[in-house]
Amino acid sequence: MDVLNVLIVDDSEDDRYFLKRTLTSDGSHWHVLEAESGEHGLDILKSHQVDIVLLDYSLPGTDGLMTLSAINKQFPLLPVIMLTGQGSETVAAESIKNGASDYISKGGLTHLSLMKSINSAIHSARLHRRIEEKNRELSQFAYVLAHDLKQPANAVRKMSQVIVQNYHQCVPANVLDKLTLINQSSLQMYGLIDALVCYTQLDLDDSHLFEKTDFNKCVEIAISNLTTQIESSSAKIAWSDLPSITAIPSFVVQLFQNILENSLKYSESQPFIDISCQCDETCWHFTVQDNGIGIPPQLRHKVFEPLARLHNSETYAGSGLGLATAKRIVNKHRGDIYFSDNECGQGSKLHFSVSKKLMVSEKVNALE
Repeated sequence: MDVLNVLIVDDSEDDRYFLKRTLTSDGSHWHVLEAESGEHGLDILKSHQVDIVLLDYSLPGTDGLMTLSAINKQFPLLPVIMLTGQGSETVAAESIKNGASDYISKGGLTHLSLMKSINSAIHSARLHRRIEEKNRELSQFAYVLAHDLKQPANAVRKMSQVIVQNYHQCVPANVLDKLTLINQSSLQMYGLIDALVCYTQLDLDDSHLFEKTDFNKCVEIAISNLTTQIESSSAKIAWSDLPSITAIPSFVVQLFQNILENSLKYSESQPFIDISCQCDETCWHFTVQDNGIGIPPQLRHKVFEPLARLHNSETYAGSGLGLATAKRIVNKHRGDIYFSDNECGQGSKLHFSVSKKLMVSEKVNALE
C-alpha cells in the first residue's frame, strides 16, 4: 500500500506529537508533515503533495475556519478533518458548512476512530476527483461536438443560399420554396449550434483567462457584433462610463452581446437600451434597461433556464440559450443575475453583478 502524506496543522507541539503517535500506533506508515500555523500549512500545501489535512480549530492569528476556507479555495478537492480539544456541535456544524470532510474531538481520540474518519474522507475525495474528471471529459466532448457540427451546418446553409440566389429563375416555384425553407432552417440550426458552443465552452478550465478587463470596450465590441440587428431596428444604446475589473474579456463581450440581443429581439418599437453601473464593498452592479415587451414577474426566473422559451420560435426566433449562457458567465464571475420591475412600466430591467474579489485565491494570499 502506498504511503499517504498527511499534513497536521496545529500550534501545539504536544498535540502534533499525539496525532502522529495515534496515526502510527498500529505500525502503519505515514509521511507526516507539520505546520504550527495556517499560513505555514498553506505554504507546505503549495510545495508538497498532500493526501489529507488534520486541522486544529484554534490557531493563532487566523482561526481554523479561515484556514479551512483558504484551503478549500486553493485546493478544493483536498480532504480536511477539523480537530478541536473539546467537542462542540456548533463548531462541528460550522466546520462542515465551511467544507470540512469531518469533525472530531481530540478528547478520547483513538487510532480506530481517527483512521475511520481519514479513510472515509480520502475515499470521498477520490470519488469527487473521478466525478470532476468525468465531468471535464464530458464538457470537452460536448464542446468539441458542438464546434465540429458548425462546419457541415454552415456548408448546408451556404450551399442552399447560393442555389436560391443564383438559380431562382430556372427552379420551379415549389422547389424554390423548399430551398428557401432549407436555407432558413439551416441558418437557425447554425445559430443554435453556435449558441451551444458558447454554452458548453463555459465548462472548460478558464482560470488562466482572468485579467483586467475594460467593460466599455466589451460593450463596444458587443455592439459591433450586433450591427445588423441594431441598424435594422434603428436601436439606440447608451451607457455610462463602465469600470475596468478582473474578468474574462471574451466572456464579458458574450454576456453583453446576449443581453443586448435579447433586448433588441423583444422590442416592438424602436429599441432604446441603457447600461449603467454602481458598486458596493463586494461587487460591481450592472443594470441593463430597455423599452421592450417586458417579462411577467412569475416567469422571470424561467428565462435563465437552458432552452427555455416564453414565446414560440415563429414569433421570436432564437436558440433559448442566450440568457442561460449569460447566467453561467455571471456565475463564473461570482455574481448574480435577475430581472426586476421597471419603474417606467414598460420594458425589462436586468441586473447582474461581478465580484470585486474575483479569483483572489489564484492571484494573492487566500487568507486576505
